Amino acid sequence: MFRQGRWLVCLALVLSGSLLSGCQASSEAIPGPSAPVENGTLVPFVRPLPLVAMTTPMVVEFDLPSPEESASPTLFLGIRVSGEDGLKSLNAGREIRNLGLPTEVTLERLEAQQRIPVPLVRVESVAGTPARIEPIGPAGRVAGGWLDDVDHRSLQSAGLEAPGSHHTQLALAWAQELQPGRYRLSIQILKPDDRLASTQAELLVAYVNKSK
Repeated sequence: MFRQGRWLVCLALVLSGSLLSGCQASSEAIPGPSAPVENGTLVPFVRPLPLVAMTTPMVVEFDLPSPEESASPTLFLGIRVSGEDGLKSLNAGREIRNLGLPTEVTLERLEAQQRIPVPLVRVESVAGTPARIEPIGPAGRVAGGWLDDVDHRSLQSAGLEAPGSHHTQLALAWAQELQPGRYRLSIQILKPDDRLASTQAELLVAYVNKSK
């Protein structure tokens, strides 16, 4: 009887251990809460953009609202540089323009699981002749940019431009007459001049300032 009772106790312990292990295994198999999903980016916005060769493009998906009264319906895709004063920021922008910045920039509209290419244009300006707008090819290849102005009121409202700060904008491309919605921007700097490596620059996406 003693041996039989001892055997029954051992069997009960084994069974209880198996049940406990099964419960633990079941609890470990339950996945935890998923990571929060980023809601996206709203125009205007900036991103750090070192002026060095990129092995892969920077891709940003963003939401485009309607332009404010102070803005034109043209979307600026380009670079912003800063300086201690207006002259220093302007000189930094001019240096980028003069040295050139070979880049590929493309824009797509996101609709119902589709990516629809958006035509981009650039401004060509030659001394002594009126500036003209030229289309950018499907690959989005540009040799550099031009000095431009954006809607500063929307930048200030978004907390992206402090009063008294000094910035210069260099456009790489324009997108004209866009409808509000969701878009996907891809930008890749190809072979910049080594002298630009130390320049502190940002990717800037904003509406162009309305001409007065």
